[in-house]
Amino acid sequence: MHPFLCTALAGSFLLVGISAHSQGFIAITGGTLIDGRGSNPLQDAIVLIKGNRIFKVGLASEHAIPSGSRIISARGKYILPGLIDTHVHLELPGSSDLAELPEGWKGVERARELVAIDAKLDLIAGFTTVRDLGSSEVVLRVRDDISSGKLIGPRIIASGMQLVKHDSLLPPEGSFLEYDGTGSARSAVRRLAAMGAEVIKVRLTRMRPVPSGEEMRVIVEEAHRLGLKVTVHTDVPADDLVKLAIEARADGIEHNAPLRAKDTLTLLQMVRQNMSLMAGAGHFYVQRIDTSGLIDRFDIAQKRLFPAEVLEALEAGMKVLHEQTRQMSQSGWNAATRQAGFVVEVRRARAAGVLLVFGTDCGAYGMVHGEQYKALYGESQMGSTPMEVIQMATRDAARAIGREGELGTVAQGKLADVVIVDADPLADLRNIRRVFRVIKGGSVYDPLELSSAPTH
Repeated sequence: MHPFLCTALAGSFLLVGISAHSQGFIAITGGTLIDGRGSNPLQDAIVLIKGNRIFKVGLASEHAIPSGSRIISARGKYILPGLIDTHVHLELPGSSDLAELPEGWKGVERARELVAIDAKLDLIAGFTTVRDLGSSEVVLRVRDDISSGKLIGPRIIASGMQLVKHDSLLPPEGSFLEYDGTGSARSAVRRLAAMGAEVIKVRLTRMRPVPSGEEMRVIVEEAHRLGLKVTVHTDVPADDLVKLAIEARADGIEHNAPLRAKDTLTLLQMVRQNMSLMAGAGHFYVQRIDTSGLIDRFDIAQKRLFPAEVLEALEAGMKVLHEQTRQMSQSGWNAATRQAGFVVEVRRARAAGVLLVFGTDCGAYGMVHGEQYKALYGESQMGSTPMEVIQMATRDAARAIGREGELGTVAQGKLADVVIVDADPLADLRNIRRVFRVIKGGSVYDPLELSSAPTH
């Protein structure tokens, strides 16, 4: 057995990891540090961890290793902050909605198992924090189980149900919480907060009635009063919905509608109001630009942890998506033209000063949990440099979720969230798939051991 393997059966998961709390110092030595701030990589670095915090960072030659430290050699490897995905759906493994899951996987207990698998896959991939934007209470409960140590996974910041304007023609959906009028909107925010939501997700879509400006203002006002951020889904393109979100002073916009906004003041308004934007260019790259890996695409961890019937359903969905893209191309849609458009849009937003953050919509079609490295690489093909993408998934993501004081950079006093990879991510962001160790809050995980542990 691995000398640092600590096992404890919790539910249906074998917990694998070791806490820095019981081991004094952890010293990561000899690697090249990319600290998340955009500065030049630091070769032959040392990162000292004490408890759940980063104690010291610098050149290995200039800092002594405390006696009794656990030493992790990162020589020839690369050290990064724990990665952050600002937009995931843990109840979905890579399908568009719950209805596409195999029969037998739609009840609460199986949903909990699937959420736990997805969370574990994200941690294996180096994502120590994820923000779930739209789910049932199952995700909130799994979040609590991870926080208490009953399950292993990333730090989950969860919205619970999405807020949507009431539509008398549509039946209520499990992942939506309806409101109608300012009083109802305020009550809905309070209800989500009472359930344990840590962020409010508002869905603005033409598939439902569009809320009034006053309803949106009340939602944001009440959320801020309770200390919660508000982020907004908008359709693409949808200048009017983007304007509604901005005028309500929401904290962020999901997906890429603002990139295509015709009003040139839109981006500047976002900058003035410190709004973040999940561009989603990487997801689009995986889903529509480079579809070569859509079929039979799963990595070892997914093949080991997903039950066979879930894998089969995912593969069927990928084939449908691949065929859709093929038909789009035959009908005149051009991947190269759309890619060039994204490059222009992303660079324009970055030049304006918009806070662009990494988010994948992971769990939806084309994005399987634990395979975010494909979207990281995709972002680097859609208008951002590899260093900019790393910042989108570390420092800037931490700022967007309101955790910049503790997460996002490898710096003294921050939470000890670190990922070590075997190859240079600045040369090719797909190298982030080669995770050697993940450290979350001072606990060290070996991805191979995590992916080998039984899940049911």
